[in-house]
Amino acid sequence: MKKHLFIWVIFLYSAIQFAYSNNQIEISLLTCSSGSESFSSWGHSAIRIVDKENSIDVVYDFGLFDFDTPNFYLKFIKGNLKYKLGLHNSYRFIQGYISEDRQVTEQKLNLSEESEINIVSRLKYLHKPENRSYYYDFVKKNCTSELRDLIFNNVETDFQNKEIKKSSRCQINEYLNNKPWIKLGINLIFGTSVDKKLDKFGSMFLPDYLCWELNNVKVNGDKLVASEIRFNELKINKSSHPILLNPITVFSILLLFVLIFKSWKAQLPVLIIIGLVGILILTVWVLTEHEELKSNFNLLWCNPLYILSAFYLKKNKFKFYLSIILQLMLVGIVIVWISKIQSFEIAFGIIVLILSIYNIRAIKKSVEIDAPGYYKKRFFKLLK
Repeated sequence: MKKHLFIWVIFLYSAIQFAYSNNQIEISLLTCSSGSESFSSWGHSAIRIVDKENSIDVVYDFGLFDFDTPNFYLKFIKGNLKYKLGLHNSYRFIQGYISEDRQVTEQKLNLSEESEINIVSRLKYLHKPENRSYYYDFVKKNCTSELRDLIFNNVETDFQNKEIKKSSRCQINEYLNNKPWIKLGINLIFGTSVDKKLDKFGSMFLPDYLCWELNNVKVNGDKLVASEIRFNELKINKSSHPILLNPITVFSILLLFVLIFKSWKAQLPVLIIIGLVGILILTVWVLTEHEELKSNFNLLWCNPLYILSAFYLKKNKFKFYLSIILQLMLVGIVIVWISKIQSFEIAFGIIVLILSIYNIRAIKKSVEIDAPGYYKKRFFKLLK
């Protein structure tokens, strides 16, 4: 009985191998260029499976999500938003991106029959209803990193991993030069983890980087990418962000405004906004499961305490000590930036300068109005 069972197992395995061999399977990586929507700024990746024998031509896509998900943005920030593996008709998938004027690059992979079988089997397993959902992560688990892992886990290559000079923040910022406010917001909300140097494998969390690296990989002495096709060429977009809407320009004008108008009423809106944004950053840090949103030293300058500073503008004694504390925090963030513990935007530096002016004015006013000698003594005691 055992002998017959063993023979049947060998027969079935051979039949499967023969079927896949005759299916003339082709596996390709599809890389789609950046889109106009903020979430599509970094492009997209998918994998195409062509089975000529059975007239199958489909795309597996790990990037599906539903905007109608209850509490969508809260779940996204917390790290509880589920993405799904979906299946598309290849023609419709490609044409959909072409219609958005987004370039689609197809890299046909040079794979052994065993690797093809393993990849297809893995995709079919992951596409089962109970397996197709996963928790999205900015860097470690997204539509591209899932394909990277799928390929490198099932194909024996000569890939040699080594550290590169870029961080994930640097890579993310490369795609936001024409979207300065989005870039500002992302660099404001991201913490120190995205400033760590990446290795080659880690850098392939973005579509273009996976596409570029695969071109350098070999399998048994041959290139992993057998051929590359571009379905459409990008139109050159000469439009740029209006200079007056650039954060550096806007905050420079605000700095000039602060230097001219010294009234506490002029300070109030700025301090309240800074304080509210600080509360948002702190809340995100506490609630999120995303490592990228934790350990954010921007709280040193984008500080919730500025709300207290705004409402106690006329309380000299309290404002004196609070302003000293806030100013020391501003010195701290400059040290963090100089030490390259966390990266920064030039616009952040302008805001820090504005806040420094406010703090120094508050300290000076308190010393001038209420017993200068008293504050001077207390100040030196604090230093000691």
